[in-house]
Amino acid sequence: MKSVITLLIIAAMTTKAAAQNQIPDNWAQYTLEDTVNVPIDTYWPLSFGLNLEEIGSVGEYKNLPRIVRTTPVKGDFTHVGDSRRVHFNTGQTVLETIIDRQKPASFAYELTELEIDLKRVASRARGHFRHEPLPDGRTRVVWTYGFDPKNVIFRWFIGRYIHSTHRFWMRDTLTEMKRQVEAMAKPTAR
Repeated sequence: MKSVITLLIIAAMTTKAAAQNQIPDNWAQYTLEDTVNVPIDTYWPLSFGLNLEEIGSVGEYKNLPRIVRTTPVKGDFTHVGDSRRVHFNTGQTVLETIIDRQKPASFAYELTELEIDLKRVASRARGHFRHEPLPDGRTRVVWTYGFDPKNVIFRWFIGRYIHSTHRFWMRDTLTEMKRQVEAMAKPTAR
């Protein structure tokens, strides 16, 4: 038991260090977290079964188009380097690529080839999920989203966007992820 706890602590420390490298400090960013009422080994595979079009479009947000579908570009979006095109209700798209996947502790993606209005102020964006097992069998999910500003002035504009819109989208998306994963795991949830 002691060795398992030690391994979990080391994994959490490694994951925290990896998260800091995923989104550079000079990027505009926002982090939120929630606790999902399922064990990490259950959460990980279920989280990859979620539909981005459902979880990422639960509300209406100022300055943020609705995700309508994704199309594969490379791979099946399960390995580092796999990518897909995210299509919005405006007809615009972004390219989403997996940049980190460390089962079950970490998952990160990068958005490039931006066609949405974000392209005016940022050259790319990244999202990073950290999953941490809790002693009571639940999973803490920490989600950081960062934007690479084109300059210092644009960083300020991105900060205002995060404060007025993006953080609410993240909160609603993470809440929907939690709801769906807990519903899928219900027969095995504690």
